[in-house]
Amino acid sequence: MNPVKSNRGRPIVHTEPWAKITVVLLDRHVAYLDRLAIDIRLRHGKAISRAELIRGLIEAAFQSGIDLSQADSLDSLVDLLVGSAGKKKATR
Repeated sequence: MNPVKSNRGRPIVHTEPWAKITVVLLDRHVAYLDRLAIDIRLRHGKAISRAELIRGLIEAAFQSGIDLSQADSLDSLVDLLVGSAGKKKATR
């Protein structure tokens, strides 16, 4: 079920059903998204929102074919996604 959509703000450009959610991110994750958005704008001259970046990352995980249900923690989810299961973990 789609929420009632407002006429305020930017026009919605989604071509399939969508839901608005709230997600709490760590400050370093927000900084990463902001830096990436700036780098993309500088390189390509196009603005991209945090939400678009997050949707892109989720879509990449979806299309990867990796069975993410094997993960039992954030660390094991990251390991699955980066292909480093069993390797030394980077400090997060």
